Amino acid sequence: MEPFKFGCIVGDEHYCVRPQIEKEMKRHISGGQNLVIQGERRRGKSSLVVKCVRSIRGMGLLYVDLLGITSASDFCRRVADGIVVLDRSRSFLQKTAALLSSLRPLVVIDRDTGLPAISIDARSASDPSSVLTVMNMIAAHTKERRICVVFDEFQDILDIPDSKRVLSELRSKIQFLADTSFVFLGSVRNRMSEIFAHPRSPFFKSALEMSIGEMYDDSFVEFLVGRFKGARRSVDAEFVQKIIRDLDGVPGDVQELCDALWSVTQNGEHIDVAKLDAAYRYIFAHEGSSYETYIRLLTLHQRKVLGALAAVGGAHVSSNDFLDAAGSHNASSVKKALARLADAGHVYHFKGEWKFASPFFCEWMRRRV
Repeated sequence: MEPFKFGCIVGDEHYCVRPQIEKEMKRHISGGQNLVIQGERRRGKSSLVVKCVRSIRGMGLLYVDLLGITSASDFCRRVADGIVVLDRSRSFLQKTAALLSSLRPLVVIDRDTGLPAISIDARSASDPSSVLTVMNMIAAHTKERRICVVFDEFQDILDIPDSKRVLSELRSKIQFLADTSFVFLGSVRNRMSEIFAHPRSPFFKSALEMSIGEMYDDSFVEFLVGRFKGARRSVDAEFVQKIIRDLDGVPGDVQELCDALWSVTQNGEHIDVAKLDAAYRYIFAHEGSSYETYIRLLTLHQRKVLGALAAVGGAHVSSNDFLDAAGSHNASSVKKALARLADAGHVYHFKGEWKFASPFFCEWMRRRV
């Protein structure tokens, strides 16, 4: 079994504990407090929340991934998929189907898993008011069992038609479910702020905000050293600390680089700085074609700005050093280019600094520059 997992929700031996934030999060969820969990992707938000909910005795988890959601009917389908996971018994499915009767549900067998699932008629669920139907279904089930509802990548709900009405329908029901904790995960801070911090939004100040950031603590170092040891590799804690610093403490990125280091070495080897180049080349071999595609879609000016960001860093994008590296004398045009790159998901702005969304893309660009 591979020692490192990334890009998915992890548990058991692949999960690194975060005692302080886990304690706080479990306290809020147990008390029925709604939470907004913010943090860029690969911070481990989903794994953290799922771990916390599953550790609370007697509490069920309704997990709904909204990444790339396209419509109100898509929302309804994903909620139905999530609630079926809670209980696949015949009586539970029959009750769920009855509660969704206006959406013309049909109990089917999932081709991939061979397990029962509920199919919803997309046409009957196309109106935003159908959201209230699935929320009523959730409310009915919470009367029989404590449930924590987790909406992952919640900011993507802004992309669906009539999103304001959908949000209004959601909020109108959630506010009456005082004993049920709703957790809203988001990886795009400005869009989550549009939902939870704008005075005209139905969700304005409706949930307690928590931020999931980097991991620099000793427990993470010990976890990674232990994973290497279990995979018959040796590594010094100081080297692991360097990796964590180089990748800004982002758990998903750190584990990806550790996985690459494991992949380019053999049983019994000692891993040190000399192995880093081979590990990066291993990652580029798998992801380099995607990076090539990214830059082909950019304008020449955007490419130069991206190259300057890789070479100089993004703390002072109006400085002469950055402008020279970008081949520009117009700070305004540089900021516009960065804003467009952020819209495309290549970079983000946080705490006054511009950064690459992927440090491996950054390293790939730095080598090209």
